[in-house]
Amino acid sequence: MRRLGPKLSWACLGALAFAVGVVTLPGRGQIAESAEDPTGVSIPYPLVHLVHAEDPAREGGTAQLLRDDPFLLYQLGRDLLQRQFRLEHGVYGRTGEQSVPLYVERQAAGGAASHGAPSRFARDHTASCGFCHSIPYREAGAGQSLGSTGGEGRNTPHFFGGGLIEMLAEQTRQQILNRYDANGNGVIDRAEVARPSPVEVVPFPGAPPVAYGDLSPGPDGVPRLNPAFRVWYLDERGALVPDALSLADRRVAAFDFVLQAFGWGRGTRLIGGRRVAEGGEASTLRAFFTGAADVHMGLQAHDPTQLGAGNGRARRSLPGAWQLDLGGSPDLGARLASTGISLDDPDGDGHPTELSQGDVDAAEWAMLQAPAPAVAATPESERGRSVLAAVGCQRCHVETWRIEARDPSRGLAGDRRFFDLAVTSRPGPDGRPELVGRLRRLDQVLPDGRRVPRGDAFDVERVYSDFQQWDLGPAFWERRFDGSLQKEHRTSPLWGVGSTAPYGHSGRFGTLAEVIDAHGGEAAREAAAWARLPVAEKQLLLAYLRSLVLYVNDEIPADVDGDGLIAERFEVGGVAVGYERFDPRFLTRRAPRYQSVGEAVDPRGRLKPLLLIANVAEVFGLDLPLRRDADADGFPDVLDPQPDKPGVADAPELADARP
Repeated sequence: MRRLGPKLSWACLGALAFAVGVVTLPGRGQIAESAEDPTGVSIPYPLVHLVHAEDPAREGGTAQLLRDDPFLLYQLGRDLLQRQFRLEHGVYGRTGEQSVPLYVERQAAGGAASHGAPSRFARDHTASCGFCHSIPYREAGAGQSLGSTGGEGRNTPHFFGGGLIEMLAEQTRQQILNRYDANGNGVIDRAEVARPSPVEVVPFPGAPPVAYGDLSPGPDGVPRLNPAFRVWYLDERGALVPDALSLADRRVAAFDFVLQAFGWGRGTRLIGGRRVAEGGEASTLRAFFTGAADVHMGLQAHDPTQLGAGNGRARRSLPGAWQLDLGGSPDLGARLASTGISLDDPDGDGHPTELSQGDVDAAEWAMLQAPAPAVAATPESERGRSVLAAVGCQRCHVETWRIEARDPSRGLAGDRRFFDLAVTSRPGPDGRPELVGRLRRLDQVLPDGRRVPRGDAFDVERVYSDFQQWDLGPAFWERRFDGSLQKEHRTSPLWGVGSTAPYGHSGRFGTLAEVIDAHGGEAAREAAAWARLPVAEKQLLLAYLRSLVLYVNDEIPADVDGDGLIAERFEVGGVAVGYERFDPRFLTRRAPRYQSVGEAVDPRGRLKPLLLIANVAEVFGLDLPLRRDADADGFPDVLDPQPDKPGVADAPELADARP
């Protein structure tokens, strides 16, 4: 490629970016595929579905990548979350068709689904997770409102720190079981909640407990938990009773539950005279990804990790999270090719196994490691932190939680991440706060060669949520398409709130002041305290909220080599790549061989070289045995029943039927 010249402004790269299929304008979030993009934004390799392999000796399988090349697995998962999928990948299978909400599990054979919930308005409206999670661009960001169960739609939340939230929800469930599951069978038997069983969890040592309700049933037989909990019922053999709604059902001997901390939540619904909680959008990162991929992009995952044995439970994933069998694998794999890929093709678009189990491993891994939001602190904004506490907002917007250290005797896994990008702020050259990072390794290598998380404790600071669903009054109510009224929504985590306008579950509030003014209902006391504040104190509180920001991971200066410094001139494989920063490609086991083709000044005035990767196949593992794709159809040869027929990744009977 011809050298581009000594220096270009980042803006001057616009025409070049569009020429190679890159979208760089703010608010747009799909990333194209191009090996000729010198900005490093595009994905430089073709889509090749990953192989789930639990044996780390199988090179190119997800277990081997996790053990030997965790930053590559992170980058592959991150790319899946941002990639613009194409029609040949199976995107848009049932555009505009109504579908059931994400939280309703599969219908039992010959029976009814457990919840009488309404349909979503439509499906298959984007080709990338990044199209909606687009602010900031290329990250686990927030975005626009989309049509959902009501006319106003749902405002896209960010999922920075998503792994931390998943671990807190998992820990909360285990702590509740530790208190009330007397016989240790992993569920709550009827006899164990025969008397009042209040659920209180201390989020951080010394903090007041968070009250989640009561496990014991009310007069209607429904456990009196906050609607953020999803509950399902089991018979005396431990099998799921899919249409049971309460402990009043004589078939029911026990129930299981999970705190669904993701999404705005679905509140409660009156079914058969019982107020049934409908939980959140998903229980785990894995289910969050596969459910959204199906509904929003028309990509069905065949994910045996989320298929169980008829009791609502599934398996522990490769990244270590217990999964539930609540519909997270929309492709059930009733028909399998000889290589193990599913031939079901649920949306009938001629593209079976649109996401593989290995793909989901990588996406979960990337979301687990997703860095937390940051605080762009100033002396003024930090004064607003105490105002937030004085008003009483922290009753629901709980500031800090602790992930407890691994303790097998209590069923606690500790922090399951392999690394943490700790981001702080310092005064920049212009006096405004500048974000800087430090990469901390959280893993260890055992004597047998396995790489595992240390499982230490970790303080999740300034998250500001109890993850419950509350009725904040009429300004937040949602009229659903079936005419019902949803009143409860999740306490929005405030971290990142300075970057995620507009606000509220539907995005109806344009400013932070507007959304705070609208609070009422169960937050009436705090709303009144806010209203009484002097104008100067209100401004301090708003300044603090605006300081809770998101950022682009690979643009902020960061110490990634652990020497305690942030180099102005950082080298990878002997080639200068600009200032030191967290670009996972810098940390892969097989380092990129960068070719410099010029320089550019980024939007913040920093000089960065324009680079191409000369050894793309090597860096991204396309030459590994379980990643090789001889016919370039997107399926590695070990999964492809017909590896010598380009464009075909089907069983013979399907291949013969396709033109």
